[in-house]
Amino acid sequence: MIFGIYSDQSKNFFNPTNPKIGNEITIKIRVSKKLGPVSGKLYLSTQKHSHKYKHSIMKLEKENEFYWYFSKKFTLTNRLIRYHFELDFIKINRKIKYDSQGIVEKRPIEDFVIIPDFEVPDWAIGTIYYQIFPDRFYNGDPSNDPVSGEYIYDGEPIKKKNWDELPDPDKGHIEFYGGDLKGIIDKLDYLKDLGIEAIYLNPIFVSPSPHKYDTQDYEHIDPHLGVIVEDSENLDEKYKVRTTSKKNLIESDKLFSNLVEEAHKRNIKIILDGVFNHCGSYHKWVNEYKIYGENEGIANNKELPESEYFYWHGEEYEGWWGYKSLPKLNYNKTMLVWKYISQIGEKWVKHPFNADGWRLDVARDLGKGKRINKTFWRYFRKIVKKANKNALIFAEDYESPKEWIESLSWDGIMNYIGSMDPISYYLTGMEKHNDDFKPELIGNSEWFIKQLKWAWSQLPLNSKYVSLNQLSNHDHSRWATRTTKKIGRANTLGHKEAEFDIDWDIFKIGYLMAFTLPGAPGLYYGDEIGLPGWTDPDNRRTFPWKKLHENLYQENLNFMKNMIQFYKEHNVLRNGSIEFLSWDKGFIVYNIWDNKENLIVIVNINNFTYKFEIPVWLSEINNGNFKIIYSTKTVTGKEFSVYNGILEGDISKKCAIVLQKI
Repeated sequence: MIFGIYSDQSKNFFNPTNPKIGNEITIKIRVSKKLGPVSGKLYLSTQKHSHKYKHSIMKLEKENEFYWYFSKKFTLTNRLIRYHFELDFIKINRKIKYDSQGIVEKRPIEDFVIIPDFEVPDWAIGTIYYQIFPDRFYNGDPSNDPVSGEYIYDGEPIKKKNWDELPDPDKGHIEFYGGDLKGIIDKLDYLKDLGIEAIYLNPIFVSPSPHKYDTQDYEHIDPHLGVIVEDSENLDEKYKVRTTSKKNLIESDKLFSNLVEEAHKRNIKIILDGVFNHCGSYHKWVNEYKIYGENEGIANNKELPESEYFYWHGEEYEGWWGYKSLPKLNYNKTMLVWKYISQIGEKWVKHPFNADGWRLDVARDLGKGKRINKTFWRYFRKIVKKANKNALIFAEDYESPKEWIESLSWDGIMNYIGSMDPISYYLTGMEKHNDDFKPELIGNSEWFIKQLKWAWSQLPLNSKYVSLNQLSNHDHSRWATRTTKKIGRANTLGHKEAEFDIDWDIFKIGYLMAFTLPGAPGLYYGDEIGLPGWTDPDNRRTFPWKKLHENLYQENLNFMKNMIQFYKEHNVLRNGSIEFLSWDKGFIVYNIWDNKENLIVIVNINNFTYKFEIPVWLSEINNGNFKIIYSTKTVTGKEFSVYNGILEGDISKKCAIVLQKI
């Protein structure tokens, strides 16, 4: 195995990191001197000639006792450029290709990509997120609470529940608890104290469901989360009055503007959830329940012009995944849908609302076919960025987003491929819904490294650093419950079983990894205290504010505060280079560095103390001492020594530590 070759698209090896047409680009690669004399070539191809490479000799830019650094400069044209390296090792008589996944052996080349005029906002690089499901976070205004029986949803009257009740395993989608925007405003100081830098809100626009992924009105905030000025005591008309009253809608929109203003005062950004693949059957274009009049909407009159906004199968409009409550919007037929949705995207990121960006729900599903999909999102992104150049756009996507990033469609993704999936499998063997258990992946370091290197290769430039690293969210089981290694859901094992056998050591290791691997680390509300829960709807339990003083919650909260503070003190964690130095079963070491800092993260998930020898010469360190600057377990005053480029020591069972050279 050959060590000591490295390049990436961080500022260490690529400049500028937000490249524009006409910029002079500098690309670097470092090569270990232990491999003997070497010459380097950079291979480039353009979008127009994607299978034809032009190569040029790289020059030796600098050297030290460990490495040669080769570089190449050129001017960026308006064409997307792909590149990899070829190194000719004279001593061992071998040529090695190096690409975005590392040394190329028995696989196709996965080029690095340079995307002209691909720019992400600086604030989004490595920012710390807190995701809020508004109905379950905090009830700041009981006067806007949904009322039991207020309307029919999915064939049943909705139900208002007490805050300390658990979601029904089968009826969670018709249950409301009363959390709202006023509740979020009330807890902004709590989030500031925790160290949060951005809030990602689940949908807040008018909708009949607690999750609000079935939009009724994109143009206004739901008064059940906002402000109810006009109301009715008559249940037959209560919902209509509450959600269509102009006074309610205007005041609710003002409250959202106030939320953004208050968040910005605390240097906290606000990201909205854009559900643009489908609307809801309550939407005025469909109007299934005649909220907007007897003859409005395609459910009542198929001859309306709005029929072009949807896909049809005979006399039936198409519902996303077959759900009639989620009419799928038609981006293939008319530009009217393109313009309307893009105007919505624009509206909420500019004055007077000033939101800081969008998370795009089921973004890959929009439209029919990749061409329409990517073209629309590029159009949407352009409109939004014109309205607010510092707005961020990231997509829900479970696969490689590379085509979309290259097309300037998204800035980044919810990083399932580079965070939730690999960390979950490596530490617990659990699939993210707790629906499957793969014990062979627990501690499988080679699989883990291979998965991460692939994931990073699919996120060019700064998209890697703005993608959201989560371990829990509204769609999947809570990270705490996943550490139990149990297959199950609330309707099979019951709520309480989600709380038993949580492995808090693994819980903490998981979060340290999410905060030290490339990406923007994020908490799902309640994760900071270790809130348990199976997948939807059990992952949407209310935040237990009245129990926050309990010992376990306080211990976890203190851990999370300390870890966030540690993260903020070391800027290298936001956009540094990363390389794996050593690994074994249940043991892994990676180095994170830039031109100011050099950190080493050591993870041991084995049930025994692990003695290690780490080749830190790969980190350009030959002698000296290291100290622990962060640990998931209490470790005081422990130091390690380096001799001839090897760091020796041991790490406690089920522990992760971060080292820094003294």
